[in-house]
Amino acid sequence: MTLQDAQMPTRRQIAQLFGASALSTLLPAQAASANSSWQEHQIETPDGPLGYAQAGQGPLLVLLPGGPGGSGWGLRHWATPLTEHLTVLVLDPIGRGRSARLADPRRYTLERDASDLERLRTHLGRERLIVYGHSYGGLMAQAWAAAHPQRVQGLILGNTVHGSRDWQAQLERCKRQVQTQHPALWAQWLQEREQGLRSDRDAFNDLLGPCVEPLYWHNLAHRSRKAPPSPQPALDRLNRDVYRAMLGDDPEWQVGGTLAGVEMLPLLPRIPAPALVFSGRADRICPPASTLEMAAALPQAQAWIFESSGHRPFIEEPEVWARQVTEFVLRWA
Repeated sequence: MTLQDAQMPTRRQIAQLFGASALSTLLPAQAASANSSWQEHQIETPDGPLGYAQAGQGPLLVLLPGGPGGSGWGLRHWATPLTEHLTVLVLDPIGRGRSARLADPRRYTLERDASDLERLRTHLGRERLIVYGHSYGGLMAQAWAAAHPQRVQGLILGNTVHGSRDWQAQLERCKRQVQTQHPALWAQWLQEREQGLRSDRDAFNDLLGPCVEPLYWHNLAHRSRKAPPSPQPALDRLNRDVYRAMLGDDPEWQVGGTLAGVEMLPLLPRIPAPALVFSGRADRICPPASTLEMAAALPQAQAWIFESSGHRPFIEEPEVWARQVTEFVLRWA
């Protein structure tokens, strides 16, 4: 196990960490975006179609979106620079994006999401996969890897948490942000809660979204960097049924739903594959402390902290992020 909480990497440092380098030929994001074409695919499952998009050439990387309840649409845009050297597959788990919805929301569970990834592996005919989970997708990647450790070729856990206690700590950071920085809105929120209103409603985002947004960014000006709008917004917006089912009816206050009690940290030592675990120095949602805990639990892990990023290093430090991910995949493919 190697732990590193370092400054932004130089080209030499990246090469030393991950071996032979492809940095000299890695295109900037703008050039790669112009040359990439994402192809839509679906496979049949007992619950209906499971959708994914694929682009690029080279070793395969499977990318899992956040949420829970988010589609992979936005990640396609930010992952495009990777497709110059990698084949990137972005999955829409059941209930999200272009995949089927479940009639019974209680069946939206982390274990069920992990089973989607295993179905995908079987469909692709791959003995093992390199998987990158972002935010909630990192929790999904952990669950799949712990259930199928011999199927893991490599694991990237980006800006994620390791269970419900870690997620609850995230909620407490958001509460403190509102309480200390926006006391009038905090009082209004508490008053509404006394009236029986819970945080699973659009009004919560309208009231408190701007208050907690600084927790996601190193530089708030980077919020203007957005992926192209989805041509099918009804499919690609966050599925609130999934979100409620997995986090409960008060998801911005208390972790409930099917994620309550889920803890992956004790299971990580069973995953022998090489892993890259990272966060942004300014990520107060999934902070460096969680990154180091996961890296310490994994038998063969490298931890990395992006010094000028928050929750989305692919937006705030896209070139460094693309190099880190590409080098890891090329090293272990």
